[in-house]
Amino acid sequence: MFRCPLAVAAAVLLTAGAVADDAPYVKLVHKETGKVLAVEDDSTEAAARIVLAKDEAKEGQQWKLEKDGSFYKIVNRKSGKVLDVFEDSREEGAAIIQWDDKSEGFDNQRWAWIGDGKARHLKAKSSELVLDVDSDGKAVQKKLDEKAKGQLWEVVEVKK
Repeated sequence: MFRCPLAVAAAVLLTAGAVADDAPYVKLVHKETGKVLAVEDDSTEAAARIVLAKDEAKEGQQWKLEKDGSFYKIVNRKSGKVLDVFEDSREEGAAIIQWDDKSEGFDNQRWAWIGDGKARHLKAKSSELVLDVDSDGKAVQKKLDEKAKGQLWEVVEVKK
């Protein structure tokens, strides 16, 4: 696996406009555990949970970051579905799932990178809560805690 230097990771995150079809896929690596963000059971179904998983180079563990204004739509390589806050919840602990890309009312499917450095927080546009994981390794949203390594994610480009 190729780890992106900071400049390459920043370029992946800061590309202006929509990402081209040939844009790189990335893995979102959990800073605390080294595991990757994945679709549970490698599912292609809508509403499948997002979880931490051992990196096995599966397409269900790979994502494309598509710029949408100052936010990103995060698209799963295998399913083509997007990272979504379940039922547009504004509550801490709400599940993170994959869902079909919505043409309107999609703020729960848009995310912003916050912080400095190689590993950063990923904040949901609608709730303004950040991506975290619960004790079972399932992705949830929580209030930002600057000291919590469990809320930090690193972008790692997938080698072709």
